[in-house]
Amino acid sequence: KQWYQPQSTGSSGINAEYGDIDLLMVDRGENANRLVSELQKDLIDQGIEVHYRDWIGIIQCYSAKYHSQLDISIWCDYYGTGTMHRCTGMEPWVLWLHHRRKYAFPARLVAPPLPTLPFINGSWPVPHGGIELQKVHYPDDWWIVSKPRGC
Repeated sequence: KQWYQPQSTGSSGINAEYGDIDLLMVDRGENANRLVSELQKDLIDQGIEVHYRDWIGIIQCYSAKYHSQLDISIWCDYYGTGTMHRCTGMEPWVLWLHHRRKYAFPARLVAPPLPTLPFINGSWPVPHGGIELQKVHYPDDWWIVSKPRGC
């Protein structure tokens, strides 16, 4: 099998034969653009292929070693209203009404201190409330288990 080829996948850039991990980073008062730049540099220094999708504001990382794709999005509570919004990219600003309805979630779900779960070789912080974040983003089908092809 050949690993991810960016030009051969659809517009989503995802190759379903390999792992797809979504990582949410919370901006707690930092400069989001500087955070994106520093994160890209750190990942490239680790030998990971990195692409910043400036329209949607997501950093996509590809690792041939681990046969996986990592999508990193950065979120913040701009207005102090208790609602998190994606704070990078042009899409959240141009399509702000759509993003406020579909891509926002309660800030309480990512308020420190966060619980942790074991993942790979350490403990990673996870949102409060178990699958509550899943229920916010997928209100009509959060309970459906969808398995990758070949599973």
